[in-house]
Amino acid sequence: MSIPPRRKYLLRTASGFIVSCMIVAGLYPVLVESRDPSSILLHSVLNGAIAGFFIGSLITVAELTWFQKQGKRMRFLPYLLMQTACYVVIVYVCAVGVTIAHMALVHGLGFGEALDSEAIRAMMYGQGFLKITGYSLVMISTINFVRQVNRMLGHNALINFISGKYHKPVEEERVFMFLDLKSSTLIAEKLGHKKYHEFLDDFFFDITPAIVESRGEIYQYVGDEVVVTWSKRRDTVPADSIYCYFRIAAAVARASDRYEKVYGYVPEFKAGFHYGPVVTGFIGDVKRDVVFNGDTVNTASRIRTECTTVNKNLLLSGDLLKNVTLSSSLTPERMGRIRLKGKEKEIELYTLAEAA
Repeated sequence: MSIPPRRKYLLRTASGFIVSCMIVAGLYPVLVESRDPSSILLHSVLNGAIAGFFIGSLITVAELTWFQKQGKRMRFLPYLLMQTACYVVIVYVCAVGVTIAHMALVHGLGFGEALDSEAIRAMMYGQGFLKITGYSLVMISTINFVRQVNRMLGHNALINFISGKYHKPVEEERVFMFLDLKSSTLIAEKLGHKKYHEFLDDFFFDITPAIVESRGEIYQYVGDEVVVTWSKRRDTVPADSIYCYFRIAAAVARASDRYEKVYGYVPEFKAGFHYGPVVTGFIGDVKRDVVFNGDTVNTASRIRTECTTVNKNLLLSGDLLKNVTLSSSLTPERMGRIRLKGKEKEIELYTLAEAA
């Protein structure tokens, strides 16, 4: 938790994307330039990988400085077309730039000589231009489409659907966090419906990196509430599920001045956690979705509701606490055994305090 969650999340995402671009660009001479892969020179593959590094880096900068902020308010198709066109330009410029640099460094040509060479002319005006444009269009359109669909469906939802992981119901143990805004009705009345929607959108947008950093899966949004879940990893209940709450709090604190300036309110929230067995699987026909069924989900929701009763922003069940290993910076405080609404048996609840 020492690294701000958004920075670490962006670093991991950017590095993975850059490596993917290096692989795709490195394969270009093998897949496009020659029918005989054995005739491809190593420097061609290396040049492609270097170009891929710059392509991935520039695309990442474009994502962070413009597309990521504007994309959530644009329609899908215009956004996809604009993004793809921008990326094709980046690919083309990087490919030409790396080729000129190679000719200058390896063959000792000056910039003007390299620019006027037959290889560069072919890349800019001839067959090379068509090949690079076609290849980059296919690859980038595919990558962008998959990324955007995955963002709309949810983390790993597309992969789970294609792999068939949940096409038959699966019994598993999961952690659930139900998190919702405090005083949402009052804020909605003060801001109005449209402004309140923007307020919610900004809140969910700002906390998403903290959720991804904590390796959580966003299950669903319900009004002002977000439901996040974690599966066991190597038979271990992930402590990141608990740390997620504090990362979200830190993310909101960093953006508090902006919220105060734009909306006049800084989001405050409460969260309930529970751990236990669920049955996971796809349901529906026209709109298929992964759902989690079981008492664990209902209990987590009721624990979140209990936050208001006991005046605590964070509550977790004893079942979760005894199965997770937390750092010494978090101190559990027992709230006692409480009978949740709609439940026959009492459940032991705890809150957590973060060391100063």
